[in-house]
Amino acid sequence: MQKAKSKVIAVTGVARGIGVTHFCIMMAYYLAKHRRKVALVELNDTGHFGRIEKAYEGLHHDVMSTETFSVKGVTYYKATSKEKLMDLYQRDYHYIVLDIGDGIKRHAEEHKRADIPLVIGHISEWKIHEVEDFRVRYSMLMTQRCKWLFPEGKKDEMSEVGRKIGMTFHKVPYNIDPFIRTKETQEHMKKIIGLEV
Repeated sequence: MQKAKSKVIAVTGVARGIGVTHFCIMMAYYLAKHRRKVALVELNDTGHFGRIEKAYEGLHHDVMSTETFSVKGVTYYKATSKEKLMDLYQRDYHYIVLDIGDGIKRHAEEHKRADIPLVIGHISEWKIHEVEDFRVRYSMLMTQRCKWLFPEGKKDEMSEVGRKIGMTFHKVPYNIDPFIRTKETQEHMKKIIGLEV
């Protein structure tokens, strides 16, 4: 019997610091809580995963000596190369969540190839230009499968952003701790990835 292919979710942001890693942790933890084997892969150069490992394992833990670690049922892969990523695709995971961050220039093909490609944008009027710039610069990624995500805002603000970008989008639920599941987070995640979980 042939092994089922892992479902790949690739997440990028229109700018650095928009919350891609935070969202990826929420997504991975949501999937793990549904008894799915999940890999969360760092494809950006922020070093966030090393800091997460240090916070989880303790201040005296040597994060430089490990490539992976696990927290609450999710296996984290730190600073992963394209070669390691290809190997990872052959492993026995239900879901592989790619944290591309703002590294879309280097990982555009991975994003485009993903089963569920996601882009996180801004709701702020003074930052909407970053969304528009991203759409123009990476138009080849804007397939029917690509879903836009925005932090929650007022309903009229959300409608205005949707009209401006000419696409439908999903809300990113506010959750200060990505490891805590709320009913609201669960509902949003179902809408984003579908009901097949």
